[in-house]
Amino acid sequence: MSDNTHARRRPGRRAAVAAGLVLAVGLGVSMQATAQATAAPAKTSAKASTALRSVNGFNGDVVTQVADFYGAYVDAKNDSSSPDAALAGALRAHYLAPAVAERLKAWEKKNKVDGVLRAQNVPMEWTVSEGATGLEAVVTLTFGGGESPTTTTRFVVEQEPTGDIIDIRTTNSALAKASPAVRSVSGRTGDSVTRVADFYGAYVDAKDDPKGPDAALAGALRAHYLAPAFAERLKAWEKKNKVDGVLRAQNVPVDWTVSESRNGRDIVVAHNFGGGEAPTVRTDLVVELEPVFGDVTDIRTTSTR
Repeated sequence: MSDNTHARRRPGRRAAVAAGLVLAVGLGVSMQATAQATAAPAKTSAKASTALRSVNGFNGDVVTQVADFYGAYVDAKNDSSSPDAALAGALRAHYLAPAVAERLKAWEKKNKVDGVLRAQNVPMEWTVSEGATGLEAVVTLTFGGGESPTTTTRFVVEQEPTGDIIDIRTTNSALAKASPAVRSVSGRTGDSVTRVADFYGAYVDAKDDPKGPDAALAGALRAHYLAPAFAERLKAWEKKNKVDGVLRAQNVPVDWTVSESRNGRDIVVAHNFGGGEAPTVRTDLVVELEPVFGDVTDIRTTSTR
């Protein structure tokens, strides 16, 4: 997975800014106030070597939000047992404006395929790039691979200033040649870095909804990505420490990076909180996945690099 670090912020979205940030360390450990008074700008998230795959997300960025939606939606439709209808429905309810949601339902009833993906199956990989305007993103889905023919579908996804998707339309226009000025995020279905980035990106969106935290989406994401035993431990930890156990914080990050770990087994998630006039605080989390189905079996803090 790869993306560049140019973020185009969408107007109207609130950034995560707080004068005091309460962050917490690993399961079973008391929360600690780690806000530090510093005027220094946010550090670049999770410096990874060129050999390690990573993806960056930016709270309030159109490309990030559309990538969060499509990545988590592909995961929901590609669940190992059967499509996760609860998560797919919660994602549609959160990201789609009501009018476009109704239009998609009517289109699906007529065409007998999924209206978000415009297909009956799931893509093997996808890319979300900046569109022609600050409120558009271009989604490219690649299907097939192996012994199957490879086909590509491309959409233009349009948002309103508050963040709801108001249009998904197919386009035959080829993407302009990539340049440093064009931000993009890519994912591969079944890839561990992609999966953790999908979870954390959509989870931040759920917790930072302008209308208030989207408990239905946050719950559906936890039910889908967290192993049941770990989900129960996390709830007990949250009850004791009074902070969100997935983010290890009371608020949401300004930006984040999801990377491979050097041991090749775990995924590293780095969050930057604050920014602007608020102090910048960073937390590093190690996310452990069950090797067969990819469920999250542990989230633990590690020292800041």
